[in-house]
Amino acid sequence: MSKQFIIYEKLLSKPRLGRYLIATKGNQNKSVRLYKYNLQLSASLFGVISMLEIALRNAIDQHYQNQLQNRDWLQEAIQSNGLFYHKSLCNRNGRFEQAQKVKDALNSLGSNYTHDKLVAELSFGFWRYMFAGIQFSVFGNTLLQILKKRPKGTNQKLIYSKLTQINNIRNRIAHHEPICFDNQNNSSTLYATNHFQDVLDLLEWLGYIPNQILSNLESPNKAIKKIEKL
Repeated sequence: MSKQFIIYEKLLSKPRLGRYLIATKGNQNKSVRLYKYNLQLSASLFGVISMLEIALRNAIDQHYQNQLQNRDWLQEAIQSNGLFYHKSLCNRNGRFEQAQKVKDALNSLGSNYTHDKLVAELSFGFWRYMFAGIQFSVFGNTLLQILKKRPKGTNQKLIYSKLTQINNIRNRIAHHEPICFDNQNNSSTLYATNHFQDVLDLLEWLGYIPNQILSNLESPNKAIKKIEKL
């Protein structure tokens, strides 16, 4: 048993590192390298997703400032007669979840509140849900306008699906779950590659040139190539 593998097995636990050992057909050195490459891939992809998150939330915010003619549209929407309290947004438990998220963010900010800080405080999950069917409709069916360069025929359902999948992989990374396996526990970059492309597509549809936006970030492609060559 290699010295490096013993160290990592102790550090990570047998079950956690064992998955990488299975994927590399019992090769201890390769299993440690795969684990490291997964960390590199996760870190780089998280950075890329963060750029999309910032671009998306700012575009949505600016759109509704203009659409609703109110810079503080988020606060207006959580009033008792506000859009976040539209009856169709009430869930099975009788809660208005999006309204509560805004309120929680406001409570967290307290006296430090500014509209810009509130926008930044709200999660990627909150912003992607602005494309969910009912909410998309309640807010006027206009949000696709922020994706000015989207392909013809791109609809709200497709955008919501892509954002949901990106949010899922973001959460996996945030919870230190691996993103370098397929469903059969084989080493695979397909999952990360597909969602990286989704991020690039959405940035382009928002009107950006992805290579310019991501030029100073570590590209996921570097880690992807390392994993594919392993």
